[in-house]
Amino acid sequence: MRARIEKRTKPFLHFLVSSSKKIHGWYDWGRRECTSERFLLNPYCGCGLGCFYCYTRAFPGYFKEFHQKGYIFVFKDFDQKVASQLDSLNIGFCGYLSPVSEPFQKIDKFYNISFKIAKVFIERNLPLEFITKEKIPSSMIKLLRTQEHSFGQVSILTLNPKLSKILSNSYVEVLLENIKRLSENRIFSVCRVDPIIPYINDNKAQLRRLLEEVKKRGANHLVTSVLDIPFKIKDFVFRNIKKISGETLFKKISSLYKEKIGYLHADINYRKDIFSFLRREADRLGLTFSLCMEYELKDSQILGLNREFSSSLNCEGRNVPLYKRKGKKFYPVEGCLGNCLTCKEPVCGIEELAYGKTRKPLALKYSDYRRFSQRIDSQGLG
Repeated sequence: MRARIEKRTKPFLHFLVSSSKKIHGWYDWGRRECTSERFLLNPYCGCGLGCFYCYTRAFPGYFKEFHQKGYIFVFKDFDQKVASQLDSLNIGFCGYLSPVSEPFQKIDKFYNISFKIAKVFIERNLPLEFITKEKIPSSMIKLLRTQEHSFGQVSILTLNPKLSKILSNSYVEVLLENIKRLSENRIFSVCRVDPIIPYINDNKAQLRRLLEEVKKRGANHLVTSVLDIPFKIKDFVFRNIKKISGETLFKKISSLYKEKIGYLHADINYRKDIFSFLRREADRLGLTFSLCMEYELKDSQILGLNREFSSSLNCEGRNVPLYKRKGKKFYPVEGCLGNCLTCKEPVCGIEELAYGKTRKPLALKYSDYRRFSQRIDSQGLG
């Protein structure tokens, strides 16, 4: 079935998409560091923040339209479709708003789809997480604090107000206040310094101060990465970095980008130095620590760096179990810590999710969730 697309001009130009869009899991990129399964929830393609380094700019389809023309696509009634799909399942994972766009961008103030999706999850007692560079709506905080495993992630790249506007079109004080508001409402909070761009926001004294400020406001966990660049948008990303850095500094930055591991990565020694520093600082402050999608090439093998640097079982810091249906709601599986990537004894009863048994992680689709649900129902594992 082909999606129907309507052009809309209010509150500003965007496109409304009617489609049979399905919830799904992590993408199959041939490598994975994400420890827990998630329902990926993408109500919007394209993002009003317009970060020049966003990896989705290299994606085809709607993302290409956004990258080239700035168009934002809104999936009509996606919350209702999510509700219908969840009601057909006997298993559930934490929902994730949103791996490809800002969930609280300006267009969401008009459609409110992010809150509607969160409500769908919380009403069914399923956890939900978000990542944001915007102010978290009070309604979202009030909703999430009622569900024990829900949590929020706030992306803060720098404490420098001017640089923050350039890198992520965001206000430092708003982001710090996000951490404080989550903490005050007893919601697990994650600070993401993600990405670090060499010689732009990598000053160690400033990073130390950033960690101290988020800890002061109640952050629980730190996630970081060094910018990696999809080859398809390399020239675009480098042009934008040069605008910030100037010609001389840009030569130093670009000279670091020689490692090819799917994307273009900064020198491994540079990355490990930054990660070692941040891990030490996180330990000093009592923050758990992990990396996002960081790898090294060793003896022709791609190895995840969390094995060396992470201090948490799960990369997002929060142990969120798989959920199973009991009646109209879902409840956590006792003994499950949500660490599918390293799991060897699946208390959930789903052997395919025990990736720790040298099994390649699956790129799960809605059809897989249906299959697992039918098996749970027939075997009485729910």
